[in-house]
Amino acid sequence: MTEPTQALEALLTELTRRGSLLANFLEPGLPSEQVEARLVELGADPHPDVIELYGWHNGFDRFRVPTSSNGIVSLVPSHVEFNPLEEAAELFVNWRQRAESAGATPVRDIDGVWRTVDPEEVWSRSWFPIFQGGGSEVIFIENRDHDAGSVWLHPIQDAPRRLYDSLADAIESVRQALVHGRLQLDSHGVFTFESYIASGLEI
Repeated sequence: MTEPTQALEALLTELTRRGSLLANFLEPGLPSEQVEARLVELGADPHPDVIELYGWHNGFDRFRVPTSSNGIVSLVPSHVEFNPLEEAAELFVNWRQRAESAGATPVRDIDGVWRTVDPEEVWSRSWFPIFQGGGSEVIFIENRDHDAGSVWLHPIQDAPRRLYDSLADAIESVRQALVHGRLQLDSHGVFTFESYIASGLEI
């Protein structure tokens, strides 16, 4: 079992122990060859942790997951949607199309110089979304150079911001917050908003 999978399993065990029903709604994982082939077909250049994640579970059906006034049962407190691979793929394609459109349109700097935008800086082929927020922001895993494997928040309307060194670190931070009581679940097994804010977690 790899490091990301170990962290994911440990978090799922802790959530289940505390009454979360998430385990009942996670879809079975996909063969790694299938995940990798699909991502290559999209033109993505994903980090191996992306393939590992969808090999562990293929997201969950949000229409079946129990809800409360705080939201839906979720793997991470801030970004409720752990979408199946095909939904994440659609999100990736949409943002690549926007990036390429931006790259094809010259922009004028404040000093009056015209330039073109590098699509890789708008949405890189090495950024693959793994969790989606309630709005338009997403969390993605980076696969470029010294940042390979790191977990980032992309608010869409602002520049991406690095959150964790790895997926395993991000997931373990959630588990530790649960263990130490900084994160709490309501009677539906949903992360309470108050404890999420107080926890200081960014995933």
